[in-house]
Amino acid sequence: MSTVKQSQYVPSYPVKGDSLYPGLMADAGKPERESMAASATTPDVPAGPEHGGPRNWKVTAKLDLREQPTASAGIVATYEPGTLLDNLGCQEEGGRVWCDVQQLGGGPRVFVDAEYLTPAVSPDGSVAKGADDSALRAGQGVFDATGKIPCALSAGQPMGQCEFGVARAGGGYATVVVKRPAGPGRAIYFRMGIPIGADTSQADGYPEFHATKESDLHIIRVGSERYEIPDAVILGG
Repeated sequence: MSTVKQSQYVPSYPVKGDSLYPGLMADAGKPERESMAASATTPDVPAGPEHGGPRNWKVTAKLDLREQPTASAGIVATYEPGTLLDNLGCQEEGGRVWCDVQQLGGGPRVFVDAEYLTPAVSPDGSVAKGADDSALRAGQGVFDATGKIPCALSAGQPMGQCEFGVARAGGGYATVVVKRPAGPGRAIYFRMGIPIGADTSQADGYPEFHATKESDLHIIRVGSERYEIPDAVILGG
């Protein structure tokens, strides 16, 4: 498969604004006893993925979504137990830890109480940590595996075989690029082993993305295109 431009397959993800956190030198002038007491009462703040923290949370109990990191902020909606969320960073406010989150696959960006979150376990049994670089590597043509998958690239076309390359980032995070005879390859994005979208553009009319699963096979439709991608392509092994 030919190398593509580095930025071509990088999807748009929500970006958290700059935040300033107190450095270790903040306690330099304090007596040892005072510093120890402060550390004993300050809650631990989980790291964001960019600092090695988990990429995703799972909700452990019915949870309110708030506009701001405080219990007095307005409630936007609620999450049910088991809901998967993107970890966009956490902070301490008023003696409690609040996490900036968005539901996996899209939704409002809100704050939730970290007490009701646990690191999400991916389909391969791991907790995915660190930044996801799969789309970036796919855009550079750096793949972990290549091969062929069943495909049909237009309405009424019988299923055939298409060449693909997959860049994996662990924990069910992967970008699959399927080669097409005309135009650029079609990139399909997976997170936590779940297909969440494809690279569509104005040039191809922003075709609708739809995904279902039968056993270990993902059935992906992008407009009139159809792709069948096994779990093994995403998870490896």
